[in-house]
Amino acid sequence: MNASAHNNIASSTEERYMAQLDLPKGIATWLQKRHAVMSQKNVWTFWNKGWKAMQPWAQRNVINWVRKLGPEWTVHVLDVVPESETHVKHFVESSFFPEAFNKGIMDGPFVGPHQGDLVRLPLLWKYGGVWMDVGTFLFRHLDDIWWNQIIDPASPCELGGFAVEFREKYYTMLNGFLICQSGNSFIKRWHDIYLSLWGPNTTNANGFHKHPLLAHIKAIETPSDRVIEDPEMITAVDVMLDYLAHFLCLERLRGLSDPNDGFDGAEYFATKIFLAPAMQELFALQPLTQWSGLEQNNLFRTRLDGPKDETWQKANSYAHDAFANQSAIKVSRGPKNPKLVCLAELWDEEKFMDADHGEGTFASYLRYGSIHYDQTRDLVPMVLERDENTLKMGLLEPLKHLNE
Repeated sequence: MNASAHNNIASSTEERYMAQLDLPKGIATWLQKRHAVMSQKNVWTFWNKGWKAMQPWAQRNVINWVRKLGPEWTVHVLDVVPESETHVKHFVESSFFPEAFNKGIMDGPFVGPHQGDLVRLPLLWKYGGVWMDVGTFLFRHLDDIWWNQIIDPASPCELGGFAVEFREKYYTMLNGFLICQSGNSFIKRWHDIYLSLWGPNTTNANGFHKHPLLAHIKAIETPSDRVIEDPEMITAVDVMLDYLAHFLCLERLRGLSDPNDGFDGAEYFATKIFLAPAMQELFALQPLTQWSGLEQNNLFRTRLDGPKDETWQKANSYAHDAFANQSAIKVSRGPKNPKLVCLAELWDEEKFMDADHGEGTFASYLRYGSIHYDQTRDLVPMVLERDENTLKMGLLEPLKHLNE
């Protein structure tokens, strides 16, 4: 077969692939190419197996970011596929990662998420911009989600995101949406802590929550675990804590006063990080449906021209609240209550392949509004009390040193 014929077949296959997924060929093709970093207005995201292995509903999320944000923001979709032109190695040096990442030998049940944990902070520290997980329906323009405050010289804001209540009346920042300029001191220290957990022979996060750097961190709970009373539906604590080791590293830094360089994590968290409540801004759909992916899927699939029954009313009310009062819808994976089916799992199934954008449904209405509607409300930062119980110790000083 000559080169011309081979290229024609490859092109035809690509066209059929895009048509099958109902994706606009231009944006989807553009997202699969490497783009130079021209400014700090970057959106960073990651799918370890590459764009074509990403579920169609997640691809549509990313495509809609491009539509929503316009040409001033550049969306970068990175991966760790060998020889891929969008491989992380083209943006971040290997010294930022453990051996298992660089050698491609990470294992365990959460390889993709933990590779994402290793990737997100170096990208923000080197280049600035926003990290968003691919499961994000974006409703609000990024300029209005902390970016304008971050670049304002008169504003104390240096880092923005969303906060979730991981213990009663105790909020911490999620890592699925982060926004800052390059060179952020908190971001670099956070990554340094996480990287230090990965020894030369470490290939997964098993036991990370017991590491000497993290063993003093109090246990955290998911919002669903606090409200669902069935003990069989509670996520295994050890599994959840290891999965969320990246959050535990954040908590270590937040509670640290480093005598070596004077960095006060508690002071920084209280005064320089702007946060909005995640359960309102990202996860409003969850308590509305008692964390049931089945009910969420039914709401998305409800037809706009259907009977105005209870389900229609609920879907309609939710859609308009999302347009006006939510920054995004976060469709999450990860460890979960064993009796609950999450929405991402359903949308991964072939029979629900179009449930996130079906014509004439509330899903299509939400997709349309996420691109074309702009919010007028101000995003007001939460007021969180400064944690006075800080540890005076070096960034990577093991806990055992405290008692010497």
